[in-house]
Amino acid sequence: MRKSNQKGAALILVLWVVVLLTAIVTEFVFFMRTEANIARNFKEETEAYYAALSGIELAKEEILSAKAQQIYLKENGELILDEKGEPAFGEKRPERKGALGNSVYSYVIIDEDRKININAATPEQLRHIFKNSGAEDSELDTIIDSILDWRDPDNLHRLNGAEEDYYQSLPKPYSCKDGYFDTVEELLMVKGVKPEMLFGSKDGAYRGIAEYLTAKSSHIININTADRVVLEAKFGTAVAENIIMQRSAGTILTPMAGGIVNSTYFTIVSTGSSGKIKRTIKAIVMKKNDTTLETLYWNDNWLEKKIIKN
Repeated sequence: MRKSNQKGAALILVLWVVVLLTAIVTEFVFFMRTEANIARNFKEETEAYYAALSGIELAKEEILSAKAQQIYLKENGELILDEKGEPAFGEKRPERKGALGNSVYSYVIIDEDRKININAATPEQLRHIFKNSGAEDSELDTIIDSILDWRDPDNLHRLNGAEEDYYQSLPKPYSCKDGYFDTVEELLMVKGVKPEMLFGSKDGAYRGIAEYLTAKSSHIININTADRVVLEAKFGTAVAENIIMQRSAGTILTPMAGGIVNSTYFTIVSTGSSGKIKRTIKAIVMKKNDTTLETLYWNDNWLEKKIIKN
């Protein structure tokens, strides 16, 4: 009987040892898999970053090689930088993608001079743009005055505006900048501005206007690339119609109506992918001359907010 008990105890002990060893091995395997995943993710993250960086450099080269007066939009809205010096609306799509080792990249170039600069926009221009977003008339006065208060250097608020006292009274207080906007997204900190106004809403109540606005540009509109909404805000409906009519016949080569035909400010958005990892870099550059670009904005972990189209 005693031997039977001893055998039973030994069996239980062996089973516990097996369970313990199984747990240790399982933990070890899990740890090694985790380490392998971390190493692979780091490798793919690095590859994706440098692929995106390659796209940025190629975009810079494309901008520098372009003839300044030959910048225009194709019918699909894609920006063309024609290095040949001859506008050709029928030319094929530029190849703005490629591979780098195990990774791939693609990039877009956006003309910032086709947009309204929020640091220089007049109250009338701001009203036109924000009204186009779907903002109610009752909201517009607050939005416009608050934008002007945000960017001016003093602490005196306009009739419907907001200064330091308002922003400090919020549940999560912050300071009024009293200086120029650095990004369009900074508008979301301004009293009265809703995310839906910039990026649109699914119910169609608001149409996103972020694509019409910039914080980095020459303050003068490129009449070859500007959208109708921007042209109307800047020049009025009649002049905008005239510009669009002339543009339909081909690239406008001579500046008119206080606009320009050669842009110097551009946004580059480049995305690199490796495995399941994606990395996006956004840069805003200014073309100083045919050999030099100055980087005005850089974000190497850019998360794009898509505008909802209705």
